Amino acid sequence: MKRQFAKDLAPRTVVSDIFYIAGREVKDRRDGGHFLKLELTDKTGVINAVVWDNIEEVLESAKPGQFVRVNGSVGEYNGKLQMTVAHITPVLDKEISRDDFVAASRYPIEGMYEELVGHFEAVTNPHLRKLLDLVFSDEDFKKRFKDAPGGARVHHAYLGGLLEHTVFMLRIADSFKTTYPEVDFPLLVTGIILHDAGKIDEYQYSNVIDHTFDGRLLGHVVMGYQRIDAAIRKLPEFPEELARLLLHMILSHHGEMEFGAPKTPKFVEAYLLHMLDHIDAFTAIYREMVAKNPDVKWTEFNTFLESNVYIPDKPAAGD
Repeated sequence: MKRQFAKDLAPRTVVSDIFYIAGREVKDRRDGGHFLKLELTDKTGVINAVVWDNIEEVLESAKPGQFVRVNGSVGEYNGKLQMTVAHITPVLDKEISRDDFVAASRYPIEGMYEELVGHFEAVTNPHLRKLLDLVFSDEDFKKRFKDAPGGARVHHAYLGGLLEHTVFMLRIADSFKTTYPEVDFPLLVTGIILHDAGKIDEYQYSNVIDHTFDGRLLGHVVMGYQRIDAAIRKLPEFPEELARLLLHMILSHHGEMEFGAPKTPKFVEAYLLHMLDHIDAFTAIYREMVAKNPDVKWTEFNTFLESNVYIPDKPAAGD
């Protein structure tokens, strides 16, 4: 059983435990030789590591996507924790527990799924409702949608994360029906439910959360478009214009091309979907940054937030 987790490591910690190699890079040394940078992970986070000696041997025995037993010690480099690895060896599958490498949502999966299906009632357009019923009648899709993470690292990176993300977006959108009566609410709800459908194909999470081969090559936006387009084609009476709108929402939900959107939102429902996705994703990033840094006022710089995170004092009892 794993005893040392990434989030608990501190300077001068002596490490002897199992980690997953999420990344590996050969770097040049000033003396003309080479050293190895490793990105080691478990369910609690990441620890960067360096290997100074026996690089060729380590390149053979420690590859990205592999579980390894690491012996080393933790120090600091440029203000961040860094492990210096003395010895590293591959481990057998029987030595790995998924619970050590894959976290789970704090909310019950079945309860969230019941809430998700309850939102189908808001989809009064018969064509969109038939599409939802068709997609979720696939038992394999349904199981994978329940279990899938919402990301590999950035946000909702745990079992049930995709479902949690989707349900929270639906909760936020509930008020839109009366606040913005001009919005096609059934279309928005359908877009929310299906916008990240490609994530069930983008990630694998049998022992650790990581990208699949096609997930890394294509990404969930394209894979979701392909999956929902294929489902629509099974419904011959599905209106062409409605298909065009829904598929555009899937393609544009990241909002900007620099963030992986093939298209930017071109109508209000697509824009609202993007904003809902952004709101819940970034709220989750803030929440997870605070949870991982309980004893500081400022966290380290977060590249997605483009900022350090300030952690306010908790209100005193009775305030």
